[in-house]
Amino acid sequence: MKTLFRTALTASALMLTGAAIGAPRTVTLEVENVSCVTCAPIVKRVLSRVLGVSQVTVVEQGGTATAIVIFDDEKVTPEALTQATTNAGYPSTVTDAKGAS
Repeated sequence: MKTLFRTALTASALMLTGAAIGAPRTVTLEVENVSCVTCAPIVKRVLSRVLGVSQVTVVEQGGTATAIVIFDDEKVTPEALTQATTNAGYPSTVTDAKGAS
């Protein structure tokens, strides 16, 4: 009886937790002012510290960078991500947004 109760309790907790998690999304940002060796790591660190972000990849390309960010759409928006980079001195714009696969 205790095992059945624990199993039911665990299943209920998992269902409630699953409902509270937003859909993972991917957004690509075009980031400006990325002109030195330390800029891309700074952009990555700034984006990684935003609540809801789970993964960040930044590729520098001659003064600009492309940042690919996977995030929880219940906790953060693409606009908040662009605001975070802009506040750090690296203005960005969304070039692509989609659901993560």
